[in-house]
Amino acid sequence: MPELPEVEAARRLLETACRGKRIESVVVADDDKVFANCTPEEMRAALQGRTLLGTGRKGKYFWLKLDGEGPSVLMHFGMTGGIVVRKVGVTKYKRAHMEADPDEWPPRFTKLELGLEGGGQLAYVDSRRFGRIKLQADPPSEDPICRLGFDVLDELPAPPDFAAAVRKRVARAPALKIKALLLEQEFCSGIGNWIGDEVLYQARIHPEHTATSLSDEALHKLHATIKSVVGLAVDVEADYHQFPRDWLFHYRWTNKKASSIGGKQIKFVTVGSRTSAFVPALQKLGGGGGGDKAQRSGRKGGSDEEEDASDDAEGNASEEEEEEEEEQEPPKRGRGKAAGGGSGAARKQPARKRAKKEVDEEEEEEEEEEEQEPPPKTRRGKATGRGSAAARKQPARKQPASKRAKKGEAQQEEEEEEEGEEEQEQEPPPKGRRGKAAGGGTGATRKQPTRQRARAKQTKKGEEEEEEAEEERSAGSGGRPKRGAKAAAATATRPRGRSVKS
Repeated sequence: MPELPEVEAARRLLETACRGKRIESVVVADDDKVFANCTPEEMRAALQGRTLLGTGRKGKYFWLKLDGEGPSVLMHFGMTGGIVVRKVGVTKYKRAHMEADPDEWPPRFTKLELGLEGGGQLAYVDSRRFGRIKLQADPPSEDPICRLGFDVLDELPAPPDFAAAVRKRVARAPALKIKALLLEQEFCSGIGNWIGDEVLYQARIHPEHTATSLSDEALHKLHATIKSVVGLAVDVEADYHQFPRDWLFHYRWTNKKASSIGGKQIKFVTVGSRTSAFVPALQKLGGGGGGDKAQRSGRKGGSDEEEDASDDAEGNASEEEEEEEEEQEPPKRGRGKAAGGGSGAARKQPARKRAKKEVDEEEEEEEEEEEQEPPPKTRRGKATGRGSAAARKQPARKQPASKRAKKGEAQQEEEEEEEGEEEQEQEPPPKGRRGKAAGGGTGATRKQPTRQRARAKQTKKGEEEEEEAEEERSAGSGGRPKRGAKAAAATATRPRGRSVKS
């Protein structure tokens, strides 16, 4: 990706080959992505017949200064943009299509082509179309130029001022890592991914090192490496073939595959949303001029592998806490779960609510069943129907002692058999939650106690009539009534301390 040295090389190429020449022809591609704020017709009208007076640049942006009262042309190379001047030169950086012969015309992927007086020609090319060309009245005073930080080539502060600028910036974001800070164009403009990796490698600073913990000595060393790396790259017109062989630049383009420099392994880590290459043996967290002592106190020595494992664990920390806090929102809940698979407590909470609701419903059902008259016991002492546990355990209403005495054992067995047959004939009520009768039992089950009371009254009436008949027979015979099975049963079940009148 073109960074400050590549953009500065393109600007110097235009100054050398095109300055002072009049634009005689303009060819504009129909590409509304590259031409951000104007149509092809507007771009042609803004350039046709005007003279190129010079160029300007800040960071990775540069613009054409033209005569007259019309707008200037602001350019940004994006990832694959560049300038080609026919038979003169081409923007040099590590892209195959930009290494083509400038004698071949027009170049591939041309977006803007200018014909100059005297036969000169220049073209803006961009294969991936991430570059931008805009018309602006005064680029330095307009967005985005007005928002950029100091240019690391032309406006790099003195070492003490540079250190003070770093301290001021990270005071608002203590967790900001040094590589992310260097890539922040509003702090310093012109540094991209490869320059950031190079200056940190030469300064022996780990890319995940928090900027706030760097010592003044480390910041002064970083300042010196920025000045030397950027200056040398610009001096050779960004021709990477002329970069020193001990630069990390020559060994980092491996698509994250294993590589080494000077026999030392190169590793990769994501910082500031960009892949960073570094050498763990030379760039260590906790080193680089006394940084991160508070964060990593108590850890001394250890192998590179142990440090790398710890670095990976710490690499998940915020790059800029204040921005993340503003962007974070409460996770959305779906089906009772927090979006993104929240904590275990959050996931279990809906289940507890459902359980509590079920318990409340059960208690309400039991209270309703208790208010109803409990059904008589069956042979096994269980309430008829499929009511709740509370209803089944509730004892049947006791009959008076005099009535119990009158019922013989045989009569009780007959009633129990009849009740058992009726239970078998009854259709079981529909099940609700946990096998309980919905709504506290069916209508047939709720009406059952009334039928049983009617049957008991009928049985009692029959027994009384039978006793009266037996008494009449005894009175007629002049003797006492015989003590039969019923009387014996009554005596056996008679409570102590009470007598049963005949």
